[in-house]
Amino acid sequence: MAATFRITTADDGFYQFNYLNGQGESVLVSPEFENKSLLEKAIQEVRVGSLMSQQIAKGKTPGGEFFFMIKDSDGQVVAKSILFDTEMLFDNALHNVRENACLAELSFT
Repeated sequence: MAATFRITTADDGFYQFNYLNGQGESVLVSPEFENKSLLEKAIQEVRVGSLMSQQIAKGKTPGGEFFFMIKDSDGQVVAKSILFDTEMLFDNALHNVRENACLAELSFT
């Protein structure tokens, strides 16, 4: 299975995406967007931003879990990762996004 941006529409009409790795596991989650064009722009920002280190922010929670965020060219967060228990899982997920987001398929649910 290829990496996928799974796009959903909430009951209130807002759009959101999850980036799923090749095993179908959620790695990134977007905020909600008012319309489809803003969502599509955010996906494009993830595709580009995942290749540019300056658009990726890494962090660690007070509990020791690792995460990363991808920002657009204006510095706004367009996607946040799930939390990872170990640095190895974090590194693997970030590597997967960097290698596959630019080619990930779109899936509408």
